[in-house]
Order: sequence, then C-alpha cells, then structure tokens
Amino acid sequence: MHNLEFEISVATKNQLNDIKSLLKKLNLVYEDVDKYVENFIVVLENKQIMGCAGFEKYDEIGLLRSVAVNPKHQGKGIGHKLIEEINANAKKREIKEFYLLTDSASQFFLKFGFEEVSRANVDERIKKTYEYSEACPDSAIVMKKIL
Repeated sequence: MHNLEFEISVATKNQLNDIKSLLKKLNLVYEDVDKYVENFIVVLENKQIMGCAGFEKYDEIGLLRSVAVNPKHQGKGIGHKLIEEINANAKKREIKEFYLLTDSASQFFLKFGFEEVSRANVDERIKKTYEYSEACPDSAIVMKKIL
C-alpha cells in the first residue's frame, strides 16, 4: 500500500462544483450529486480535490457511485483509500448490500469483493435510481457486494 499524505474528509456543499467537474472530466454521472453530498468523501491535497466517492442510501441497500481519482494522481492508492473509507461509512449507516454500475472499472472493483450480477437480480430500489434507470447505458456492468 502506498503511503498517502492526503487528507480525507466528508464532502461539503462548497466542494460540489469541484466534485462535479472531476466527475465530468472522467465521464461519470455528476448531474444529481447535490442530493447525496452528505454521503460523499473527498481526498484533498493542499485543499484541492484529488478524488471522491459517494453513495446513495435506500434503507439497508446502497448504490456506490462517483468513485473518481484525478488522472494526474491515479496509481497512488487513492482509489483504494476511497473504497475503504466509503465501505466503512456505509457500514456505519447500516448498509448491508452495495451495488455499483461501471463501464470500465469492473477489474478494480473485483479487488474489493464486488461481484458481477445480472440486471434481473438487482434490488428494485436500485433500479429506480437516476444512475441505473437513466444515466448509465444498458451495457454498464452491475456489481454487488455484501458488507
């Protein structure tokens, strides 16, 4: 594991524009981040956002989303740290199952215990989310993890 000299904190409304521009830059869903900002964490270096991750909570089910690391800072362990922190936050919030959708990062998420699942087996609450129903293409891989 890399030695990280970064600060990790819960995202604030003041950081929304920076979070959205990072997500936009990486072609990730950013349009509805405002609704879930209290479930987002950010990795900062000199007050600049290096990465972020968040989730949506539906009772005991969660949708992991917006795991993003600035391309200049990829490969430094930031993504790993984000996943560890977001898993811990989700458990504290009593989330038992985590879903995610990805076009390109399924190999990354396999390392953290996520497994590919068929769309037929996705919880109905996840199917109703903006990310699942509108923002991500049908070709996106759906993954699930029991926390």
